[in-house]
Amino acid sequence: MPDVQDLQGVLDEWAREAGVPGAVVGVLHDGRESVLTTGVSSVDTGLAVDAGTLFMIGSTSKTFAAAAVLALVEDGVLDLDKPVVEYLPGLKLADPVARKTVTLRHLLTHSAGFLGDVDLDTGWGDDALARAVEQFGDLPQIFPPGEVFSYCNAGFQLVGRVVEVVSGEPFEDVVRARLLEPLSMTESYYLPWDVLTRRHAVGHVDQAVAHTVGLTRADSASGGLWSTAADQLKWARFFLTGESAGEPPLSAAARDLMRSPQRKAALRFEEVGLSWLHTTHGPARLVRHGGNVSNLQLSEFVTLPEENFAVTVLTNSAAGAELGRKVVDWCLEQLVGVPPVASLPPRPTPSLGEYSGRYETGQLAFEVTDRDGALWAQLVADVEDFPSPPPFEAVFVADDAIAPAADTRAPTARFLRNEHGEVTSVEFGGRTARRRATVTG
Repeated sequence: MPDVQDLQGVLDEWAREAGVPGAVVGVLHDGRESVLTTGVSSVDTGLAVDAGTLFMIGSTSKTFAAAAVLALVEDGVLDLDKPVVEYLPGLKLADPVARKTVTLRHLLTHSAGFLGDVDLDTGWGDDALARAVEQFGDLPQIFPPGEVFSYCNAGFQLVGRVVEVVSGEPFEDVVRARLLEPLSMTESYYLPWDVLTRRHAVGHVDQAVAHTVGLTRADSASGGLWSTAADQLKWARFFLTGESAGEPPLSAAARDLMRSPQRKAALRFEEVGLSWLHTTHGPARLVRHGGNVSNLQLSEFVTLPEENFAVTVLTNSAAGAELGRKVVDWCLEQLVGVPPVASLPPRPTPSLGEYSGRYETGQLAFEVTDRDGALWAQLVADVEDFPSPPPFEAVFVADDAIAPAADTRAPTARFLRNEHGEVTSVEFGGRTARRRATVTG
């Protein structure tokens, strides 16, 4: 079986082929940690990525927000199933029923139902989260609370605000004191003035430096942490084995609760715990996260608990998505011995008319069209400076589920029907999108 150091050559090759300026990979296997690097942190400076280079981990930050909540639950000051409004009496939501009933468990499982992809720039002061949450009354309630999973960044902003209010400290300070310091994660930071004085990667678009970080302070809880591969492996070790440099920030029961499935998720995920996401790789059941910071820095964080295995991939361009998938697959198959995922055979094409249309959720949409009897799909991002990926030909690989014709190893979208059998929504990218319909707002 190959050794982890055999990954270096293919990492260099894949990064070059994909056009990823720089990347770092951390692997935990057989109790040993390995960190491999490739490329540069910035094409402008040419500074090589090293093991200490900070990258934005994006939405893996949500697992830190969830852990902060669980720490406060263990303190007895939070309850996962108590309405959030009891902690934030001034909370405004568009739907009065949601305002009365949304809980932390809803928020941590992406099932609160209100619009999740929002861009609220409220500055870099300690009041950034508070000011963002003050605008939540403008977010449309797309689904009733608890009805469906639909990936919700805004929900984790609300989580962060609850943490601030009950602790009386800025969210970032709570995470540092309750999580980062006990785990000796000394190279993980939220605020740009902490990052800029250290080696860090910058995001790229089309092999050119993007002169923005892509997030604001209001996004700290949902995606704002910068970290190194070594610190990410400390996070992995804690959840896999309970290892902690100081007093463990969570009990074993709380760690298990965070990872245990809470409900069915939306494709490309299968189930969700309290922030942690579940997928499969053949027979292997993965507990994972990962992130995408405005298509500038993309990451993967994957664990296989029964093998005490973890891999993290941090990259500084949109092409890092492809690179991350390849690295994760290589590690699972070559190091752990998980069989490669087989392609699913295409099924006969049903009537395309009932699927064609535009499915929307905020600034994201999934467009499905019939091109001379072939099904084509495209994710459309109606966001400035956020290019939409190209359309792809799709084939059916299961009932109401499609995959790209060029890669049918796993379905990437699933259509949902109402009680009358009509296609009314679609799951894609972890989102659930309807045909231009909302409950309120």
